[in-house]
Amino acid sequence: MKPLFLSVILASASPVALAQVGGDGAAIRAASATEQAAMPGAAVSAPLPNAIETAVMNDWLEAELDQDLHKSVSEVARRAYIQRMFQPVWTEQGAQGLQDVAGDLFKHGLASDDVLASDLQQLIDQRFSTSNASEQAKADLALTAAWLRIASAISGGLGDEGEAVESGSNSARMALVSKKLLEAGQGHTLSFQDFESGYPQYAALKGALAQYREIRDSGGWLAISEGESLEAGDSDPRVPAIRERLSVEGYTDRPKDHTESMLFADADRSESVFLQGRNSTASGNRRANLFRNAAVTKTETNSKLYSDDLVEAVKTFQQRHGIEVDGVIGPKTLAAMNESVESKMARIAGSMERWRAQGAEDQRYIWANIPSYTVEGWNGDTREISMKSVVGMASRATPTFNDEIEYTVANPRWYAPVSIVAKDKLPKLRRDPSYAQRANFKIYDRSSGAEVSAYSVDWNDPSSARKYRLVQQPGSGNALGELKIIFPNQYSIYLHGTPSTHLFDRAERAFSSGCIRLEQPERMAEWVASYDSNESLDDVRDALSTTRNTRIDFQSRMPIHITYMTVTVNDDGTVNFWRDIYDRTEGIRQVERMSSIGQTANAQTSEATERG
Repeated sequence: MKPLFLSVILASASPVALAQVGGDGAAIRAASATEQAAMPGAAVSAPLPNAIETAVMNDWLEAELDQDLHKSVSEVARRAYIQRMFQPVWTEQGAQGLQDVAGDLFKHGLASDDVLASDLQQLIDQRFSTSNASEQAKADLALTAAWLRIASAISGGLGDEGEAVESGSNSARMALVSKKLLEAGQGHTLSFQDFESGYPQYAALKGALAQYREIRDSGGWLAISEGESLEAGDSDPRVPAIRERLSVEGYTDRPKDHTESMLFADADRSESVFLQGRNSTASGNRRANLFRNAAVTKTETNSKLYSDDLVEAVKTFQQRHGIEVDGVIGPKTLAAMNESVESKMARIAGSMERWRAQGAEDQRYIWANIPSYTVEGWNGDTREISMKSVVGMASRATPTFNDEIEYTVANPRWYAPVSIVAKDKLPKLRRDPSYAQRANFKIYDRSSGAEVSAYSVDWNDPSSARKYRLVQQPGSGNALGELKIIFPNQYSIYLHGTPSTHLFDRAERAFSSGCIRLEQPERMAEWVASYDSNESLDDVRDALSTTRNTRIDFQSRMPIHITYMTVTVNDDGTVNFWRDIYDRTEGIRQVERMSSIGQTANAQTSEATERG
């Protein structure tokens, strides 16, 4: 038995258990599991509590969870059993509820096989159908371990955030774990909602996952065959399939096959007109056939037309997939249409996992998402500010991390990093040293700190990038624009403006050397300052009204999350699937089944069904 076990029992046991402790102060003892089981109303005979006590005290839970969960989690489970005086946690009703939840973990974006290490049905049989107390005890503990694994997976991890200092919310979270574990075991409503990420995007993604599961269960969509790019007004046999494909995700109304009704209406009308002029059944039938054939031709021609309404639907599709919004169905748009529904579901699940990794939600924070080229300011469930961004090119990718904003600088100087000087500036200075003056750079000798002339430096020497510091002065051409927002980090990444504002008109904006350029940096700085103090907001505005280089320190620290989410959800619930610009996910998977030329997906599916 572990040292200080008595004190742990006294600290963790239920009031009933504490009532069994001697009251004379000289010979304090805790009731054994056997004694507790013998009390009136005990539901389980002594052998099972004894077997559970033996397993718990022999560190069964620690051994089972060691590689998966923080040690504090197994300690919470240990205390839960001590609180119950080693009575089993799980009833049949509770175990069945656990199995039901485990069977639909994918609604949380999780795969059951990745979360659970044991077959729950086998554990249930072992717990309630065997007579061996030791086997029953291990099964009860294994069900507890399964519940803890699920709670940990849904929450993004249970336990301390660091070795030296426990997080401020750790005690509350651990108390919640114990409470919810015991409730689940007793068959109360089993829900892991309390353990889910509280970030609004997580809940929105969960809804999106349910939506795309329904699409998958309804058959998904068929791939569109390759061909020439389509522009407004073009006619192409693939158009009906494109219209059907877009309707599945709600970009267009589901197409209806009006051909049959049009044919009969035209045929009846033509036959009636003809018979009024000529009382000839044979001639009337021939005339009706001519009208019928003409109607078929007209309908087929219209169905193949890349019409204005479909162009608008394609533009919306392009906007939500990070593609240039031009209405042209080219290779990128076609590839996005041909991504399978299973692939989209996997990407939604991946983004949910990344939100879980953010930890406990912040009340106010900046969210900079790389694939969507956006930076947003959130207050609770409200997106209060949003703007376009430019991120690092693939060769100089913007890293993902969390930090806290400390200060902002108006009219900043830009201290060009050695890597950028070597790659970008040296070639320009070799061709023309006057580039330094035109671009408003001052050059300093790093060894002495003295300012030097660009004409006095041998720019052909590769080491000059390390020997000399290039500092661009504030001004309209400054690479950082009017303002930068700083959160000191190991990557030297920060938010800033840019003189190259034309880049924000592009759909794909991976052009920087790693830092994140903002479309409206002054608005973002004012938003941050507005939650710091009135003085900070005034200071930011005053500094921006001048050309002086000014630093404004914030009294409070606003969190910033730089993420790589390839799926985001708009306020109206519409879903965006961004391009994987850094190829960080497992890759986009294409639909394998191809839609026939000139035929809608519905028609092809119907034919396949009829053929059996």
